[in-house]
Amino acid sequence: MKRNAIFYITLLIFSCGAFVFVTKQGKSLEIGKVTNIQTDTSTSVESSEDPIQTWKNAGAKLWKGFHEPLPLLLLQIGVVIAATRVMGKLAVIVRQPFVVGEILAGILLGPSLFGLLFPEQYQFLFPKVSLSSLQLLSQIGLVFFMFVVGMELDLKILRNQADSAILISHASILLPFLMGAILALSIYKTLAPPEVTFLSFSLFMGIGMSITAFPVLARIVQERGLTKTRLGGLALTCAASDDLTAWCLLAVVIALVQAGGLLAALFTIVLAIIYVIIMWKIVQPAMHRAGGIFTNREAFTKMAVALFLLFPIASAWITESIGIHALFGAFLAGVVMPDKPKLRTLLAEKVEDLSTAIFLPLFFALTGIRTQIGLLNQGNLWWDFTMVLAVAIIGKFAGSAIAAKASGNNWKDSLSLGALMNTRGLMELIVLNIGYDIGILSSQIFSMMVLMALVTTYMTGPSLNLIERIFSVVKDKREEGILLAFALHSRGVDLLRLASGLFQNGNKTKEVTALHLTPDSWISGKTAQKYEKKSFEPLFKISKELGIKLKTLYKPSDNVTRDILKTIQSGNYNIFLTGGAKSLFSDDVLGGKIRTLLSESETNAGILVAEKLKELNRFILAIYSDKDVKLLGFSLSMAKKIGAKLSIWDPRGRVPQFSQKERNLLKKEKIIILKGENPQILSEADLVICDLETWEEETEFRNWELSDGSGLFLVRYKD
Repeated sequence: MKRNAIFYITLLIFSCGAFVFVTKQGKSLEIGKVTNIQTDTSTSVESSEDPIQTWKNAGAKLWKGFHEPLPLLLLQIGVVIAATRVMGKLAVIVRQPFVVGEILAGILLGPSLFGLLFPEQYQFLFPKVSLSSLQLLSQIGLVFFMFVVGMELDLKILRNQADSAILISHASILLPFLMGAILALSIYKTLAPPEVTFLSFSLFMGIGMSITAFPVLARIVQERGLTKTRLGGLALTCAASDDLTAWCLLAVVIALVQAGGLLAALFTIVLAIIYVIIMWKIVQPAMHRAGGIFTNREAFTKMAVALFLLFPIASAWITESIGIHALFGAFLAGVVMPDKPKLRTLLAEKVEDLSTAIFLPLFFALTGIRTQIGLLNQGNLWWDFTMVLAVAIIGKFAGSAIAAKASGNNWKDSLSLGALMNTRGLMELIVLNIGYDIGILSSQIFSMMVLMALVTTYMTGPSLNLIERIFSVVKDKREEGILLAFALHSRGVDLLRLASGLFQNGNKTKEVTALHLTPDSWISGKTAQKYEKKSFEPLFKISKELGIKLKTLYKPSDNVTRDILKTIQSGNYNIFLTGGAKSLFSDDVLGGKIRTLLSESETNAGILVAEKLKELNRFILAIYSDKDVKLLGFSLSMAKKIGAKLSIWDPRGRVPQFSQKERNLLKKEKIIILKGENPQILSEADLVICDLETWEEETEFRNWELSDGSGLFLVRYKD
């Protein structure tokens, strides 16, 4: 070590000395060199000697550097990402989808607020010359985002519920489409750009009213735990059908506008149909064969990733060249991807984080810059916006709800489906920006439609809550088994093993509900499915071995504690079990989340503190007070059902004060009594059982370490 240090210091000294020698030798080369030190140089020398002027020149150079394309673009990306993250989190806090906050952040960064309050700073951050770079980057992000959306579109659900789904889906498109076209009659003269025909404008208004945001709707369905319900499946099916139909209609409208005539548009549409047929009949089978090869991460090489990512780019280029739009090609590329969940998940992981975390916020910012709410202060434009909003809500909500009721659904599900289908979100913004780019929408109508998308997406959650309250029924107060709430699947397995010993005698139906929440509400459907499968597969295996009927609940969550509490309160469970562990900043094994669960619920509770349980052969019950004595029957029953031997640790000499019945039980079951006040004796147990209040009150009890493979089970038992 010393030899290396000496060598390193010697190397530094030698290198520095050699460099000084070289620079001195180089000075001699300057003699005789032709220089242009004239008046300008003397002036610059004089000015450089002025410290104030020097600082001014440095500041001016730095300010000019900020306006160079790359530094300005990097600054824009940083500001936009920070703003969308903050507003997205705020939206989640008020029980709204993350995308609502992102849309609002984009609007606030535009001329409607930031540009209005700080015009100079706005012009510095978003000069007009920089918007082309923002648009190109956002379009690249949208290409990959639409590719992921296409992959998430499961065509199987369209076939499984095609009978009622197609009826509801097309009703939810046709009614708002017709109402949007009728609305175009009253606003065409005042709001449509001069060169746009009424046919193009009315078609686009109809499409704008008909859109449902499939990605946002899927996340709402996940967050509300509706994924495995008939309502959730029907909503996803209808939204998928909506997306396919709306994008096909949009392709026709774009062809009409960009072709400039009916005959040219017909030619473009024919080319698009040919391309779709080629993708469906030729490309899809080839991709299916490729999907059989790349089925795991090891086979998914860098070359394979590059080829698969070139596919949506090539498809987008073809549809853009045909005259439709690049995003249609990217969406179609996602739809024809191999129906291999592992492959789709691997690709989504590669693409989704980058596109949603960086590129999509730029798209929201660009949309916000184009949205000028101040333009609506002219004339009766706010009245026009009210009509736009009313048509959007009535058309989509009523069309979906009435069709759902006509197809045999009850009123609650029908109205809930209407509220879900009224969600527009990001997909609406994509369509609106396409309309703005090709010149169909003016700045005023674009701003109205963006606000409409924000309002209709925001109202989805409150609408569902209102419908739930209106149709709520008083639940029967009965025990519904045991609830497990866990983060890691290994902890879920340990909790299930303990749950097997908690069923009352004579209970033939051993039912356990396993709840797993992902603390991120902004994940894709494919990723959520992967997490759900990984979390519950080990539990299903062990539940069969233990003869337990396992019910699973899964959803992404923006507030894990709140959602666990909601599940506890709605289910009336006999007991809920969860895991405890020391946090990064505290030795408290109960932590903030568990303390909240305990304080805001009255259900029996068990908290398991363990890294990983191994054998469960020996249980020790700690007896400090009368509260702990009440756990004797509970612990003995649990140990016998699991197949373990129960012992009692009696540091305070409470056993002699037991009732005759309790002493007889100790003799009958041959329960060993452990004496002494040193808690290290507990290290011999596979599981230590303790009353929760005792654990809180007896501080010396906590001065011992769990042995490897053992656990601590803190119990709040009221029954």
